[in-house]
Amino acid sequence: MVLALGAAVIAPAPAARPVAVQRSEAQRIYAKWCSDCHSVPGRPGSMALERKYHGNPSAILEQRTDLNPDYVKLVVRHGISFMPSFRKTEISDAELALVADYLAHPAAGDAKPGKAKAGGK
Repeated sequence: MVLALGAAVIAPAPAARPVAVQRSEAQRIYAKWCSDCHSVPGRPGSMALERKYHGNPSAILEQRTDLNPDYVKLVVRHGISFMPSFRKTEISDAELALVADYLAHPAAGDAKPGKAKAGGK
């Protein structure tokens, strides 16, 4: 820490990354850690959510509009049912925040072609 005249000098915060860059990074992280189970019907995560919700909301996470970032973080860190927990050494807090925000705030055009966004509870 640098001191000048008895006060700490604080460097300005780095500029925030553009939203498009953040979404692209979130999509990359989601593809690496989540999509194998949650982006295709018939995969373990999608099957479990289909059994639980019977299609409303969607079993495909990227199609949902009801997800809360804090809930996404909780489930990823602690697991649920047969979904494992993910440690900070696997998905950092910063990466998890990006994915949670990505899932909680779907942007127009994020849904896969031919797959409509489902309404949530």
